[in-house]
Amino acid sequence: MKHNFSRGLAAALLIFVSAPAFAQTEVAAEGIHNVLQPYLLAVVSVIATAIVGWLAELMRRKFNLDIDASHREALQTALTNGAGLLIGKAGTAIAGKKLDLKSAALAEAVNYVLQAVPDAIRYFGITPEAVAEKLQAKLPQIPANA
Repeated sequence: MKHNFSRGLAAALLIFVSAPAFAQTEVAAEGIHNVLQPYLLAVVSVIATAIVGWLAELMRRKFNLDIDASHREALQTALTNGAGLLIGKAGTAIAGKKLDLKSAALAEAVNYVLQAVPDAIRYFGITPEAVAEKLQAKLPQIPANA
């Protein structure tokens, strides 16, 4: 520690003693600032832009995941309710059986789901035929006494 301090002191003394020899080449602090300002401004602008872009992407990912989750949950609830409606209309005999796609009960359940969660249907791009398949897949999950 003493060794570094004495080196620093010697360097400061050397600069102080030799300062008059360099008196002609002094540059004002304002001059250095004026020369470096455009470069510093460019570096700070690039860093700020990168940080803002990163934060924007982070927020987009966060909210997109929230939107996915809310649409998925709403769709699953509507499918479960639609399957319950289907069992209520067609009876428990349909559980585990393949339904005719032209069945009135299935059509009513599909329409129920389409009307219950139109945003989720649009968001995921699900067709009415796919809703019918998903309803049939939900049937075994519905309790027989529902």
